[in-house]
Amino acid sequence: MEEATLPRAVTPTPPGMRGEGGFPSPIRSGYAARFRRDIISRILPAPLPFAILFAASMLAGTPALAQTAGPVVEAEFMTDYRVRGLSWSDGKAAAQVYVEVPLATSIGVSAQATTLRDARRHGGAELGLDLAATYSGQSGLLNWYGSAVGHLFAGAEGELDYGELQAGIGGALGPADLTLSASYAPPQDAIGGSNFYARAEGRVGIWGTPFSLRGHVGHSSGNVDDPRMAARLRPAGSYTDWALGGEYTLAPMNFSLTYSDTDISRSDVTYREWGGDHGARLVAGANIRF
Repeated sequence: MEEATLPRAVTPTPPGMRGEGGFPSPIRSGYAARFRRDIISRILPAPLPFAILFAASMLAGTPALAQTAGPVVEAEFMTDYRVRGLSWSDGKAAAQVYVEVPLATSIGVSAQATTLRDARRHGGAELGLDLAATYSGQSGLLNWYGSAVGHLFAGAEGELDYGELQAGIGGALGPADLTLSASYAPPQDAIGGSNFYARAEGRVGIWGTPFSLRGHVGHSSGNVDDPRMAARLRPAGSYTDWALGGEYTLAPMNFSLTYSDTDISRSDVTYREWGGDHGARLVAGANIRF
């Protein structure tokens, strides 16, 4: 338990790749063997998923640890699937599955699948798939990663799939950690231009308990080529989102309750066909790791 009092690096969590009702976790951002030890030593709840197919970043432990690390599988249920302050499931409950496979010391691939419940934001898609490849490393107390992510929407009307690049850096001191991350989607027809998302996220564990608190603030912006399609990810143009919540761990389960909101004004939303659900919402989630 002494290790929990020492400064220690943590791998950043890719920005906006998980629902605000889930559990973004050092495990999901790196190889399981390394972080299984870290989480136990910190007495901190780890995961908060966002659904199955997301990018795995990894923090290199020793080659021996990386070679023995196996696949990670997680499943989650949440009362709303919110990404960057927007509901991707039309305000309905969603189920998610996540799989991560380490390929080498610093390279991993992952997949995440989420039920979208005929979401208008994604053309009536029934299922959202996120496929990612990640390269990551460590420098002193800081961990960093870079990912390429593809977002696919099964059952959507029209060509709505798009890709983006992500990067982040993070560190920890005692029970607290901070992550700075960014995501950039180059110009694509599916999102009506480009999209840039910057995010600062923090977490602090409550010593001697299975509880932790976490929060984030993020900002979405980008160029607009097609106003209608751009409104899919930015309903009223550039906007800021934030969330604050708590997590409780009862291994192998994690539970969360999160307040999520944005500064989007309903009166500024022009293309309502992409759906609303951009206001304040309290989201509950339950996650299990196999």
